[in-house]
Amino acid sequence: MRTKTLLIAAAALAATVISSQAQVYSGIVGYATLSLTNGENLVANPLDYDGTGTNNTLQTLLSTNMPNGTKVYTFVNGAWLSVSYSAGSAKWLGAATNQVNAALNPGYGVFINIPTTLPPTNVVLTEVGQVLQGTYTNPVTAGVQILSCITPLTGTIDTNLMYAPSKGDKVYTWNQSAQNYNGTAPSYNGTKWLGGDPTLVVAQPVILSAASNNVWGVNFVAQ
Repeated sequence: MRTKTLLIAAAALAATVISSQAQVYSGIVGYATLSLTNGENLVANPLDYDGTGTNNTLQTLLSTNMPNGTKVYTFVNGAWLSVSYSAGSAKWLGAATNQVNAALNPGYGVFINIPTTLPPTNVVLTEVGQVLQGTYTNPVTAGVQILSCITPLTGTIDTNLMYAPSKGDKVYTWNQSAQNYNGTAPSYNGTKWLGGDPTLVVAQPVILSAASNNVWGVNFVAQ
């Protein structure tokens, strides 16, 4: 899998901010729409499906909207885990279902692969759910992981999205059109980001190469 090769080699690759077609309407309930195409699409879910924190799953979020053979990948403990969509049964199949479901909770990200063997395909993914309000924290472990802001915010990763970086952190973002990482990965030298402060849009995760264990917390109230 191309994505596996790219992420494992993340330390040698580069990235800058990608363009995204995500949009959101803040409030108690909101939605975000994303346009997916053939190949790898790096996405996050910035909303909690029903407010319980337990039902952000493949079936509730992706449902039957995906073409047959679509795969969803998550990266756990240095390894790729995946599930595949069967249009015939309208179900997601694979032993890693629980791990992939966990990666669909706010604050994480996944790769959605629409087979390149299919004709040019445009899938509009609409994520619907409650905007989490208050204080929330997700763990960051030393090493590579796919993370996002827990709430539907846009802006710089530290000032606006409230991630407090550690010295040595690197942030990679994905270019959906080019099917690759872009530019030079911003790295944090302890006082500032070298290469520019990473700026993200709603539902855009990052490949974070964390120098040490940390947390990504937010304190947010929708206006």
